[in-house]
Amino acid sequence: MWDTYSEDKAPRADIGRIVRFGILGAMGIVIFLVASNQMVNLSLNLAEFGDVYGKTLYYSIVSGMVLAAVALVRVNALSRHSIVWYGFNLIISYVRRSDFEAPKALRYSDFHMRPISFALWQATKIVLLAPLFANMGFGMAIAYVADGNDMGLSSVWAIFGLPFAEVPSDGSFAQENVVPAIPALALVVPAIIGAIGVRLLLYIGLSGAVSVVTQYMTDSAERKPKFLSYISTVEIIVGAAIFWAGFTIFFSSIIDFNTKYLITGALALGGAFIAFGLLDRRRARIMIYPTRRHIYLRLLVAVAVFAVVGSTVLINSSIAEARKVEWRGPYIAQEIAVNRHIAELDQIDVVNYDVKPPAVAPENIPQLVSDNRQTLSNIRLWDQDAARLKLTPELGQRNDIVFADTDMLRFGGTMYWTGTTAPKLPASVDQNARWFNQHLVYTHTDAGFKMLEADTGNPVDEEGFFPQERIYYGESGDEGLFSNNWSAYPVGRQTSTELNQVFYNGTGGIDVAPPMSWMFEPNFMLSYSDTPIHIMRYKDIHDRMDLLYPYFAYDFGFGTSESAAPVLRGVDVLPVTDGTSTYWLMPMIAALDTSHVPWGSPFMLKLVGYALIDTYNGNVQVIVTGQDKFSDMFYQQYEELGATREVPEWLDQQIRYPEEMFIWKIAKFNRYHVENPQTFIEARQFYDIPQDGATDIPPYYIITKPQGFEDNSFVGFQSLELSGSTTKNLVGYMIAGNDLETLGDMTFYSVPLDSTTKLIGPSAAREALEKDQEYKNIKTLLQGTPRVGENILYRIGDQEVYFIPVYTSNTSGGVVSQMGTIAAVGAAVTGTFHVGLGDDPVQAFENYLLKAAGEETTEVPVTPGGTTPDPDLDAEGRMEALEKVFTDAGINVVRPTAISTPLEFRDAQAAFKSETDFAAAQAAITQFLEDNPPEGDTVYEWREENRVNFGVLRAVGGIIENHYISVEIS
Repeated sequence: MWDTYSEDKAPRADIGRIVRFGILGAMGIVIFLVASNQMVNLSLNLAEFGDVYGKTLYYSIVSGMVLAAVALVRVNALSRHSIVWYGFNLIISYVRRSDFEAPKALRYSDFHMRPISFALWQATKIVLLAPLFANMGFGMAIAYVADGNDMGLSSVWAIFGLPFAEVPSDGSFAQENVVPAIPALALVVPAIIGAIGVRLLLYIGLSGAVSVVTQYMTDSAERKPKFLSYISTVEIIVGAAIFWAGFTIFFSSIIDFNTKYLITGALALGGAFIAFGLLDRRRARIMIYPTRRHIYLRLLVAVAVFAVVGSTVLINSSIAEARKVEWRGPYIAQEIAVNRHIAELDQIDVVNYDVKPPAVAPENIPQLVSDNRQTLSNIRLWDQDAARLKLTPELGQRNDIVFADTDMLRFGGTMYWTGTTAPKLPASVDQNARWFNQHLVYTHTDAGFKMLEADTGNPVDEEGFFPQERIYYGESGDEGLFSNNWSAYPVGRQTSTELNQVFYNGTGGIDVAPPMSWMFEPNFMLSYSDTPIHIMRYKDIHDRMDLLYPYFAYDFGFGTSESAAPVLRGVDVLPVTDGTSTYWLMPMIAALDTSHVPWGSPFMLKLVGYALIDTYNGNVQVIVTGQDKFSDMFYQQYEELGATREVPEWLDQQIRYPEEMFIWKIAKFNRYHVENPQTFIEARQFYDIPQDGATDIPPYYIITKPQGFEDNSFVGFQSLELSGSTTKNLVGYMIAGNDLETLGDMTFYSVPLDSTTKLIGPSAAREALEKDQEYKNIKTLLQGTPRVGENILYRIGDQEVYFIPVYTSNTSGGVVSQMGTIAAVGAAVTGTFHVGLGDDPVQAFENYLLKAAGEETTEVPVTPGGTTPDPDLDAEGRMEALEKVFTDAGINVVRPTAISTPLEFRDAQAAFKSETDFAAAQAAITQFLEDNPPEGDTVYEWREENRVNFGVLRAVGGIIENHYISVEIS
């Protein structure tokens, strides 16, 4: 017979041990697979980028371990609980039970780890979960403080007194108590609060919930439920949550007259529930159910706190509605002070600008035009869309490159639209050949940059500006290959599969030998089993910088309207050159969390500096220009790795203040330029950015001469209007300096709200153009569907004028090919709009002045194609007249067979197509000679289509530059 007794005594496998080893084995396999992939990337990053990447890794490890320790390490060595190992223990117990044995429940509170296992598990949690808590800004701050520097940590204690203090009606209180603590509140406090919040959620919330559930299940199985014990745990959880919520209010950005009551109520109610929970836990040893008195007492305390705090808040808010200035004014003053400090608005120079209507006598118009010839010769007539369309044919018949971006650059006082090319995979590539082409063929672009003059739309030879045309590290745009693909080639290759069979000989990338190359890309295991592979990764410069310097923001999204969601795009970068190599100039903008700063805003931006990224080698040179605490901290930590505060001399005239910073500061200025709390509450003087339809008009960069400037300057420009105004007139405009000496210096030209002369906005200027009868007549003669370009506001002398280009097309497809006409619309009006039209800005501005003076304007001849017919005067005769201007000044005119210099700068332009133009052309030449005295009393003349150019050669830093004036003669 079957002996069940013998069966029970037979040797049996230790199922629990098998399950335990199985779990550990599965965890080990997962960890190995994840770690091996990460180790390949980690080792390649350390080998290629060295200490720069090691620094970020160090900050990641330090911050992750510190925050993980705060969030995860248990300190109760007596209980030694663990939710994870308690769960494993339940699984093992379930698996080990026999078929005839019911699963045995185990209370979470009865589970205790061995002391050594408990200690090792705390260390293991830190190591395994540290990456989840990594915060490199926090890590850098820790290192900065460890070096003996002050982050304002001692000032944080003052925050706890803010809600209970008597707040004055000016911003001095916040400047003394909040501003010194902002670095710590932005870099240290958010990470600590987040880690503590996770700890409370895990070890009070989750742990308490697990304890209640398991205790109830066990007690129910034993038919001995202890409801008072469960209620005590819930009371502690609820009390801790309320107490923590009250504590975090200290670090809220909203602090007013009600804050102290909310904090007091939350802390009192949370503390009361914690005390009730601890008391009920003791009573639960002898009691099963709570008494009615206990329940009523707790409800009464909760109702009392809510009633007292709620009624106080409601009463105060009701009083404040009628006495806003007295009650809310002091707190508004602190908000203004904090946000003005965060955005550095005190550094913006506000100039009262008295706009005057045009009042120029007809006989003075030629002199006014002549005096402002330099400004009129640099009017930005081609907008970005038109420039991109006109640059597209410059790519030729190629399907393997694409424009990734189009940027505004300036060289030698002239603006250029510059199209940046990127490699693109042709759509005709077979699916089976995509991997080969992506990684081994289309490794770079050999088209470099394509350029055209922003004022004339004429293409220029980019080799004179950017001699290095091959780009291996760059922008990708929407279609480029840099962002999603690495490139490679076998080391020691004799033939090249790269585009046009070129051989890369730069320093970018790293040699990877087998078997590491196999782990990086399995295809190399069979194709290059014994050959090292040179791999070039992170070819998209935004991805590259995000890897090496992850403390900065590389994607920005500013809403184009109130209803539209922000569209993220990469931070704007510019190509720059030292005359030999080409670099990307990328702003290094830190976006810091200021949501825990009392009276602060969600975030603040700080321009730390710029990165110069070599387009061929991928090398990064960091230049720190910021003077704030974060910039100082970053510079101190990275100075030994090559960061510098010295800006190369050649970059002085190519650097530009970032558009992202300009937009953010203007957004802050629009609200916090109002310093009076009462005016702020009334909200009558807030500003907005003008809109084109439903889209905010972004700032633009132009060469102009604002009020108070002695010379023309390359500035950022943004017009502003009164928020909610139906007239859409401008309240002024903001400019930002772009030379190194004035980089980021901002000036707001404020038009008085009660001014009798109004400064009309862009939409009104365009409407005035559309209603002008002369423009209506010309528009009917323009070919195709004319497109009105950007309407940009310029100050010409003491005249405020919008210059509006109108483009035409010679093709049925509507591609912009030429300029139809140019309008000058007076911006300073008292009721009458004046519009002047012309073939160039000079003629348009002159006709505008003539109209304003009530005189007849110069006729603007237009043909259906949109071109100007040749005048009757002989072009050769006009050339001789221009040459005589130079010879009369004692200067020789030389006509070389060809002229070619590394750098060419068109410093001035003029038109001489009729006798009436000669005086203006002569004045332009005279001014050109004053600005560019010729060496050896010699100028060089050459002809380009309908223009004649006169140039002066000079050596700057060993590089020959050609500065010339271009005169249109036909």
